Amino acid sequence: MNEPLSLLTAFLLGFMGSVHCMGMCGGIVGALSINTGSKSNSHAPKQIHPKAFNATFLQLSYHIGRILTYGLLGLIAGLAGLWLSSSHDQAGLVLRTLSGVMLILMGTYLFGLTQSLAWIERIGSRLWRKLQPLTKDLLPVNTPKQGLMLGLIWGFLPCGLVYSTLSWAIVSANPMQSAALMICFGLGTLPALFTFALFTEKLNRFKQHIIVRTCLSLAIIGFGVWTLSAPWLK
Repeated sequence: MNEPLSLLTAFLLGFMGSVHCMGMCGGIVGALSINTGSKSNSHAPKQIHPKAFNATFLQLSYHIGRILTYGLLGLIAGLAGLWLSSSHDQAGLVLRTLSGVMLILMGTYLFGLTQSLAWIERIGSRLWRKLQPLTKDLLPVNTPKQGLMLGLIWGFLPCGLVYSTLSWAIVSANPMQSAALMICFGLGTLPALFTFALFTEKLNRFKQHIIVRTCLSLAIIGFGVWTLSAPWLK
C-alpha cells in the first residue's frame, strides 16, 4: 500500500466526512463549549486560571483525546491484520478486496449517493451505551485533563466512517501504519469540529461545492478501485 497516498486519503476521508461528523458530534462539541467553566458557587470569590478555563485550550485537549482513541483503534486493527495475514495465506487478498469495496462505498456515501454505511454504526452502539454514562462525571469540563478523558471516550462513539476507515486500516497488517491512518483520519475531522463555533458554515459551504465534493469523492473512489484491482494486475 502506498503509505503517503494512504495517509492523504485517510485525511481526506476525515475532512469530507466531517459533514457527517457534524451531524453526529456537533451537539457534543456545542455542549462542551457550554459546559466549560467552574463548578463553584456563583457567590464565591472567582479565581481566574487562564489555561484551565480557556475554551480553545479545553476543546483542543478534547480533540486530542478523540484522535488518540482513533490511533489506538488503528493500532488494534493493524495487529489484527498482521495476525490474519500471517496465519491465513489468502487473508491479505481478502482484506485488500474488502478495503477497496469499503473505500468505494465511502466515496459514494460522502457524495450522497448511498446510506450503505449507516448499518455499521449500529454495531458499536452496545459498547457506546456502556461508555456513555462515564461522560456525565466529566461535565462541566474545567481542566484539560477532563477534556482529554472526555475525548478518549468520545472516540468510541459509533460512526460508520470511523469503522469503515478501520476496515481499511486493517489491510496494512502494520500496527504503526494502521495507527497513523486513523490519526490522519482524525486530523481530517479536526478543521470542522474544532472551528465549530466560528467557521463551520463557511467550511461546509466550501466542501459542499459541487466541484470540490465531486473531485474529492472521485479521488477516494479512484483510490478504492486501485486498491481493489492492484492485486489482480500483477
